[in-house]
Amino acid sequence: MTNPIIECGDNADGKKEEKNELVFSYLTLRNLIGFSGIFLPLILAIAPKGTAKYYGFEASISDYFYTDRGDILVVVLCIQGAFLITYTGYCWKEQLLTLIAGICSIGVAFVPTETEQLQYELSVHTTNGGVLGFMIGTAWHIAFAAIFLICLAMMSLVFFTKSSEKGDHKLRDGKLSKKGKRNIVYKVCGWTIIASLVILGLYFTFDPDLGKFPVVFALESLAVIAFGISWITKGETLWPDDTHYIIKGIEKVKTMLK
Repeated sequence: MTNPIIECGDNADGKKEEKNELVFSYLTLRNLIGFSGIFLPLILAIAPKGTAKYYGFEASISDYFYTDRGDILVVVLCIQGAFLITYTGYCWKEQLLTLIAGICSIGVAFVPTETEQLQYELSVHTTNGGVLGFMIGTAWHIAFAAIFLICLAMMSLVFFTKSSEKGDHKLRDGKLSKKGKRNIVYKVCGWTIIASLVILGLYFTFDPDLGKFPVVFALESLAVIAFGISWITKGETLWPDDTHYIIKGIEKVKTMLK
């Protein structure tokens, strides 16, 4: 039997998804992964219960585990992990990265960081440390989170930028192609994730006193939003080659109603 996993890249998508009735669902999966990353920091930060020391924010995304938003954070991370695990890439390396990222996303949810924040009754993370209480600890949590983001940065920089047609990302008639524009987004997002991780590493190493500014939360949010933008771009929300999938869906509904 011929192995269907041959290529990686946007044009590989087009060839394999041509005349595929599940294309809309596949794009939806990519967008769900992306939008879950974009909106997660916003959902957590808008008026949570509890007292935060950093201008109304918790010190980090992870500290929301112990607020009334803890359950939301766990659910989103687990759903996001499930999406990534079930995501079918176009080569085994891509599939391996999303599998690892998915497992790490669930790991972040099941192994919360240690905190000095009060435990809230509305959160699943009580004093026993959550689902995998025997693994509770900042080191485990940071490892899962770092691997999760590194995998997603590699997806953006290495696999999302690939194409099966040479030069399809270059200027045409003095204008950058849509694939070229998407590649810029992928690269900016990928390097943003890496830069955020590097700055976080330096921050934890030197521990500078920056007052009440939520440095960790801000950098984590930047990295997560960057990964989300990369995925919704891959999901053809931004700069699709053909008619936008939402317009296609509306046209299909109109046809069905006739």
